Amino acid sequence: MKNLYTFLIIGILTITNANAFMTGVKPEKDGGVAIEMISGVIHTAPPGSNVNAGYGILKNNTDKDIVLKSFRSPVFDNTEAHNMEYSDAGIAKMKHLKELKIPANGELSLESGGLHLMFIGMRRDIAVDEEIMIISRDDNEVRYMLIMKVIDPRSSNDDSHHMH
Repeated sequence: MKNLYTFLIIGILTITNANAFMTGVKPEKDGGVAIEMISGVIHTAPPGSNVNAGYGILKNNTDKDIVLKSFRSPVFDNTEAHNMEYSDAGIAKMKHLKELKIPANGELSLESGGLHLMFIGMRRDIAVDEEIMIISRDDNEVRYMLIMKVIDPRSSNDDSHHMH
């Protein structure tokens, strides 16, 4: 009986994309490495705050524009794309964006004072150096897995937030 189960599992894995099978995503809905997060960081929040900001570079490895419509993480209640807008008087206002467009074979920078991700409502404590998974979907419901590292921007020992 054990050999039968082994045979069935091997058969399923060879017929389908193994990664998609293991993640429960149909192969055509798995974006793979079409989008990657470079130097992605999530800043720890000040004590008493339940909102974190995320920065990095979204790189499009395809020859077509990709429009990301949603962001989710199992660690936060909400993950949103935001942009900072500045009035003529220099007053900053954060604006929620419905989508982020990453140009074909191009990059989109997420940085302090500009485009960034907001992580709202931590479901559990996060630790410096922990890697957090972000799931993004495009307008065709294709899923992209992004990994961001938690850093403390107030720590003088952390050089990984130099761009922020």
